[in-house]
Amino acid sequence: MAAGSERPTEAEPDRPIVQEGEASEGMSQLLSGILFMAIGTFALYLGRGYPVGSAGDMGPGYLPRLVAIGLVLVGLACALRGWLSGERGLPRFPLRAGFWIGGAVLAFALLIERAGLFVACLVAVLIAGGAEMQRRWRELPLVALVLAGFCALLFGYALRLPMQVWPL
Repeated sequence: MAAGSERPTEAEPDRPIVQEGEASEGMSQLLSGILFMAIGTFALYLGRGYPVGSAGDMGPGYLPRLVAIGLVLVGLACALRGWLSGERGLPRFPLRAGFWIGGAVLAFALLIERAGLFVACLVAVLIAGGAEMQRRWRELPLVALVLAGFCALLFGYALRLPMQVWPL
């Protein structure tokens, strides 16, 4: 075998080689599990004052508490699986994608009341398109129009949510 070969040794034939600074699946699962447990615990804290009731006579806190407990349990399973995998490389955060997605959320929040749901969705999808490494500039406007139209039909007309759909 030549020096510098990328093949794993015979002792570990199927174990992937994780380079320093590279994301490992085990660490991603561990961090995801911790995040799920934190969100579930926070939801349990927020809903602590709602009456739960019973399965036969559900109170307003029954389903939220059930979902929060489920989230904590799923998080525990993910975190345990990630911990037991033994892989410890920290995942990289895609700064460029985070910038574009954050900008899209901010644009949506600023436009939803002023320009309406359709325009806010359209602009948010166009901005979020910058997060993709291999952008498809020809398809992006069509995808934005379809998604904005779907959101307007669903939330504005089918569900009749009390929000402005079109600009005034």
